[in-house]
Amino acid sequence: MRHGYSLERALLAVSLTLGLVACRPDEEVEPAPTPVPSTTGTLKVVIKPTWNGAPFEMNAVYENVSGYRVKTESIKFYMGDVRLVSGSGTTTVKDVELFNLRYNGDTVTWTGITTGDYSGIRAGFGVPQALNDADPIVYPPGHPLDLAWGNYWTWATAYRFLQFDGRYDLDDAGSVDQPFSMHTGVNVCYQEFDRTVPGGLTVTAGATTTIVLGMAIDRFFYSATDTVDLATENQSHGSDPAHALALELTGNAINSISVE
Repeated sequence: MRHGYSLERALLAVSLTLGLVACRPDEEVEPAPTPVPSTTGTLKVVIKPTWNGAPFEMNAVYENVSGYRVKTESIKFYMGDVRLVSGSGTTTVKDVELFNLRYNGDTVTWTGITTGDYSGIRAGFGVPQALNDADPIVYPPGHPLDLAWGNYWTWATAYRFLQFDGRYDLDDAGSVDQPFSMHTGVNVCYQEFDRTVPGGLTVTAGATTTIVLGMAIDRFFYSATDTVDLATENQSHGSDPAHALALELTGNAINSISVE
């Protein structure tokens, strides 16, 4: 009798427990947090290189303004203090960026851009002096000025602003195997430039806006007033007299930039 009574009590307890569970109101579920709308936009910057108006290809052989055969093997450059221009002034969008045209162009994406309508872009070609003069150890991995990118002149304690390397042939009879290596740097080579954006540029919250900068690589060799003659001007590493070739190349590179 005791055993049967105990079993009945146990079954009754289980039944009551199940009943309580079944009758308990559903637990309240925490609602998902409401997404906070973005108040800034994203700017995608595309560098589109050309040669005499046609798409540029790294390691292809071209004829430059002097009639020399030229094969470009590397182009890397910095842009600093990048700002968008509007009627009320300028808005900074990037302190410094590294571009590498090894794949016949380059694309970078910048976030946190102030929304608005803009008419142009203003930037420096190279690394701004405050960043160029800083101890490079302060820049974290992946930063455009990280030493791992190999763009720092230890002997000059400065960054190479533009690296333009390749090979050439003067007489069109042999191989294109004479090396040229022109690297600009040191603060005197940092120059600002402005470009108007045709039709303007609108940055919208939560959206991506694209700006395409054309870069005419053939223009690296000449301007309206001068020509870089590879026969005598094929090396520059931050120490040529008065930085003449470096400054000439800097001006030519800036003049090669357009907004598409």
